[in-house]
Amino acid sequence: MIHIEEAHYQLNQPIITSKAKIHSRKGWIVIAVQDKFSGVGEVLPLHGWSNITTEEALSQLKGYQNSETPLSELSKEVQSAITMALWNLEASKQGRSLLQHLGGGPDNVNVNALLDGSSQRTLKRSIEVSRSKGLSVFKVKLGFSDDEERLQLLSELVRDDEKIRLDPNGNWSLQYAVTLLDKARKLLGDRLEYVEDPVASLEDLEKLRNIVPVPVAIDGLWSSIADGKAVIQENLGEFLVIKPSLIGGINQTLEISSYARKSNIQTIISSTYDGPAALQAWCALAANVAPNVTHGLGTASLFKNEQMHYLIPKSGKVYFDPKLNLVS
Repeated sequence: MIHIEEAHYQLNQPIITSKAKIHSRKGWIVIAVQDKFSGVGEVLPLHGWSNITTEEALSQLKGYQNSETPLSELSKEVQSAITMALWNLEASKQGRSLLQHLGGGPDNVNVNALLDGSSQRTLKRSIEVSRSKGLSVFKVKLGFSDDEERLQLLSELVRDDEKIRLDPNGNWSLQYAVTLLDKARKLLGDRLEYVEDPVASLEDLEKLRNIVPVPVAIDGLWSSIADGKAVIQENLGEFLVIKPSLIGGINQTLEISSYARKSNIQTIISSTYDGPAALQAWCALAANVAPNVTHGLGTASLFKNEQMHYLIPKSGKVYFDPKLNLVS
């Protein structure tokens, strides 16, 4: 049996990307119940990333709740929420944490800082604040009209022992990507860890990799297990970014991360600015599948929510309680 509750999380300030301006996160908490045991999941559709709306997610959840729609026919995000709740339920029944149920791992994960890219001034301030909190890997949203100036600014601000991850969200043309990444290589050198989705298609990405030798992370250019395996087979990137909620959840993440590992591809678990239930689950998942990688899960400080406080990074890590099974 599942119960559905409304979820609404306010952000401390808007998140500005080239795709959208995000003020809050809305969606649904899913609670799977069996006898005295329960497990929680979460679905928070995000405009610009999701294929469903909040209303469509609720409709699908009710269809599943009423045994009208099988799990396999639901959207990936709704599948993710339901299976997250079921994983947590099964862990609860066995008296284990989700991390233990997954196979174990440390109770913390390394995370990058997501820098405020609303302007060059806030970008500079964001680096200073993130550094003061012990973070040393900075993810920078690009895809703006002043990207070249931002690269110059980053080259002046980022220290030799720090790393930069550039993310233009596929907004560069092939020609512009060649120009910008050539400049990035010269300005940042070894400080540039990778560029994420520099162009909008896999065809252009393949061409780009034959021109500019820059490490690449692939995120929005794949959306299914079959796509992810094809990307790995074609050697189109050194890193595969996995947003579990967008590919169906825990089971699919375990499958594609295992496949990537066999090809020496690093997997990075990232959230779509998820709420406390999903962020807790993704931290456990990241600790299990890639404990030595820096993940994109350091987003808790963006929220005005008490349940998020313990997930705020400390000294570059999120220390999560593996036994916590959050229920709203």
